[in-house]
Amino acid sequence: MHPGDQKAVAEFAAMLAARQRPAPWTGRGDVAVRIGEHGLERGRPLPDQQPDTDPLALVLIHPDTETALTGTLHCAQTHIHGAWTDPYRLLTHALAGRDLPPGIDLSA
Repeated sequence: MHPGDQKAVAEFAAMLAARQRPAPWTGRGDVAVRIGEHGLERGRPLPDQQPDTDPLALVLIHPDTETALTGTLHCAQTHIHGAWTDPYRLLTHALAGRDLPPGIDLSA
């Protein structure tokens, strides 16, 4: 197997493992937010948000550049997958070269 292929397989395996066993969000750091059936996006909670806050105020950010992709959104706990980890990058709209869906509503 080519070394580049090995890296891609390792990244994919890490993403699958992280997706199946998400780390709980403890109130620190970014969260993985479910968008649609299979997508995840990186969300940055506003300062002083606690893990039990529902809805959670956050901004969706680009997984690599950390540039804000949205204004403040109110995200129901049911959309929080867990703590953000780098393997989730493979499931983001940005990595796929797609825009976020218009009118994202994470409140329910």
